[in-house]
Amino acid sequence: ARAAEGPAAPLAPAVASPAATLGRNCRPLPSDRREWRVLGVESSCDDTGAAVLRGTGEVLGEALASQAHIHEQWGGVVPRLAQEGHRKAIDATVDEALRRAGVTPADLTAVAVTVGPGLGLCLEVGVRKALQIAARHRLPLVRVHHMEAHTLVTRLPKAASGSSEGSAVDSSNSPPLLPGFPFLTLLVSGGHNLAVLSRGVGNHTILGSTIDDSIGEAFDKTARILGITQVPGGPHLERLAKEGGSSV
Repeated sequence: ARAAEGPAAPLAPAVASPAATLGRNCRPLPSDRREWRVLGVESSCDDTGAAVLRGTGEVLGEALASQAHIHEQWGGVVPRLAQEGHRKAIDATVDEALRRAGVTPADLTAVAVTVGPGLGLCLEVGVRKALQIAARHRLPLVRVHHMEAHTLVTRLPKAASGSSEGSAVDSSNSPPLLPGFPFLTLLVSGGHNLAVLSRGVGNHTILGSTIDDSIGEAFDKTARILGITQVPGGPHLERLAKEGGSSV
């Protein structure tokens, strides 16, 4: 890993003024965060995701459409195929998240959407859907930085309690301990490896990053070399490593 040259590099803020996108006719947000119902839309790579959250961070409903079956034959994500997959799945995914949350678009107080980093063709699908909903219902639109979302998800009660799939669940009845600002994060995602100092929402500093490939990308490339056809290849590579002998 390398440290950022010169002064530490800032992570671009995720939140922009709703007025910058939709004018000044947005419905105002309720003063009580518990009354917020925010729809989040994610289409940065090969999964189409949507979720409805309360202003306190509680996930009310979520839905995810995977494209793994589309890209496995190519050994990686093909942007144009991914874009088409998002186009086919976006409406149903958003509708399912709303249904599970027990709300309609008219009940929402804001819409948030990933605007990058990610595959441009894929991001376009999610942004277009979010803009349509926000404009139709006069909702504020929050533009989300992909890496900031990875950093701040640790402050969601569900993530902190380990209740997400594949996480160790805290058997105690005590409330989860949420990290307070400032805190350090090591982001290890498919395309980015960053050490980040977070001082607040929209206030992050990159302390260091990898010189070339991210760890996730290295996993995927190694999986392809070994003939693993599943996408992503990382989990399957990890499983094979556990089954292998220590002398190899």
